[in-house]
Amino acid sequence: VSSKEEKAKELAKKFEELGIDALIAIGGDDTLGVANNMFKFANAKVVGCPKTIDNDIAGTHYTFGFWSAVQLASNAMDNLTTTARSHQRVFVVEVMGRDAGFLTMYSGISAGADIILIPETPFDLEKDIIDILKKRVNAGYKYHIIATSEGAYPNPESLNRDFKTISKETIDNLPKDTYGNPLLVKLNMSQIIVKELNLRDDLKQEFQKNGVDFECRSVVLGHTMRAGTPNSFDRILGLRFGLAAMKLVLEGKFGNMVSLQGNKIET
Repeated sequence: VSSKEEKAKELAKKFEELGIDALIAIGGDDTLGVANNMFKFANAKVVGCPKTIDNDIAGTHYTFGFWSAVQLASNAMDNLTTTARSHQRVFVVEVMGRDAGFLTMYSGISAGADIILIPETPFDLEKDIIDILKKRVNAGYKYHIIATSEGAYPNPESLNRDFKTISKETIDNLPKDTYGNPLLVKLNMSQIIVKELNLRDDLKQEFQKNGVDFECRSVVLGHTMRAGTPNSFDRILGLRFGLAAMKLVLEGKFGNMVSLQGNKIET
């Protein structure tokens, strides 16, 4: 018997003892994973409702909370763009997203970020950052915004060739998750990128040639993305999800998750 099965059965037993008729589990991978195990192993009366700012739940086009967080991150980058423009700076903005880059990608596009780095596509420091910055400054741009997911990381070739402050050993020595994979978020990638860029004399010279002093800073948006007032879309989506989840409970259709498919609520 697996530990997941044991825990699921233990939770189901507690539910029985507490007299809980049914549970609508609202959350992301972890919450819905536990809820699924409770139904799978203990036939518990559970219904799932996807809620995460990362938008990384399979089976639904959007989770509620995602678009509110996109707006917050986009607003933050808009504000940073103002100071980047006035002080002619490069800002590396780190957005939440351990394994999924939806939040960084959507907010970065919305705010007009110049470079966007996401976990799904390992980046090349030379091609994806250095070369782009050089092209931009030569084209007359005096400020730049780089949006990076907290879980973004370089490809092996770039890591070996371009990086001075971290190496393969750095990644190998990171704490591991339950599956033995290195926790890349522990790298603090935005700070590493800033350190690497500050070591590049060729980049600084390119800026100076165009009458710009090279100044690069990192900003970590972090958990501010998880707070604040939800936007209208998420409020209405949450209401629709809640109604659909309650219908599943009343109809006894447990072991299902409500979802958004196009503009329709499905299960």
